[in-house]
Amino acid sequence: MLIKAENFEGCDLISSLIQDSIFHILLHSFDNENKCISLMLNRFCWESVASFEEEKCYYRVHSGLYIHNVESISANDNIKDGQYLNLLTFHSSANEINLIFSENKHICVSTNKILVYLKDLHDKYPTLAIPKHA
Repeated sequence: MLIKAENFEGCDLISSLIQDSIFHILLHSFDNENKCISLMLNRFCWESVASFEEEKCYYRVHSGLYIHNVESISANDNIKDGQYLNLLTFHSSANEINLIFSENKHICVSTNKILVYLKDLHDKYPTLAIPKHA
């Protein structure tokens, strides 16, 4: 799957697909020349929800989240190297994309124009666990 977002509606779609992704803080890179941050996510496949009942199985997939036109990146102080983070959602505005994680952690990406891609990097694989929301 490859999804491109250039507006708020596209970002909302990507946000719904990456809800409950697991992100290791070291699995990111920044391409200064192209002004792009790349994050490797272990994404729960919410789009397969309809097939859960039939198959009695859930799925995850490793996906790349690519945010272009980056001006700056900031994170709050409680994000430390080596951590796994649970991505709850991200919110977009005309010049910011905020990645919101559990435990009051967030990353703010300032942009001069919305351009975000979500790309699955291989086939989905089965998992027995489904994310639970308290």
